[in-house]
Amino acid sequence: MRTESGVTAGYKVKSLDLEYGYQSEIAAYRLSRLLLLDNVPPTIFRRATRKEIKARFHKEKLARWSSVQSSTSWEDDGTVVGAASYWIKGARRGLEDQKGRWQAWLRIEGTVPPGKMKLAQDLSTMTLFDFLIGNWDRYSGGNLLTNRQRTRALLMDHDHAFSGMNEALYDRLLGDLTQTERFSRGVVDQLVALDRNAIRQELAQDPSHSSEPLLTESQITALLERRATILSYIAALVEEHGEDEVLFFP
Repeated sequence: MRTESGVTAGYKVKSLDLEYGYQSEIAAYRLSRLLLLDNVPPTIFRRATRKEIKARFHKEKLARWSSVQSSTSWEDDGTVVGAASYWIKGARRGLEDQKGRWQAWLRIEGTVPPGKMKLAQDLSTMTLFDFLIGNWDRYSGGNLLTNRQRTRALLMDHDHAFSGMNEALYDRLLGDLTQTERFSRGVVDQLVALDRNAIRQELAQDPSHSSEPLLTESQITALLERRATILSYIAALVEEHGEDEVLFFP
């Protein structure tokens, strides 16, 4: 949809089949800020009427309007809550099919191709970030995007993050994490500093959090447990390979 100022935004509404997905989107953005990531689009709570949404619905997507209406969790006053995310134009798909190739860049013995160092760093951080927030939906199709030049990864679509995971989903995320042996020193430093109070304060920056908390205390606890797992894994790698080899990216 387009805002009044002409900015194109993705508006993920509260839906009947994914009630808290919009909150997960906002919370993921807030967590990305704590890690100082610059490739997660700004995302904020917005309430809109049916009329406002239809008026700003992207013209190329109007054929989907009927199905969107029927799956939306409208409130009694005809409004719906949701997450508005800055839409990055020109994003490209396709890295899911090359996962084995770029995962090799992130091994201690891996060789990063010329011009791909920042992309490799982004993909390493993506793997860490997905484990941290419990985002098991990255590779379901279209959720791993890059810029046109294939020099940066763009981290979008986190509506399944922070939700309950069964053992198989957790093991999948853990497997991706442990396939990665090179990390960003700056991101790891921010992860070390991350605590419950910092998370609470950052979530509170969104205008919806005071009335509808973006994350429950149990979700924050689960996140901090995953943080501890990441740091324990990285510490073991550093002991085996040395800090400079593991904290390979700035």
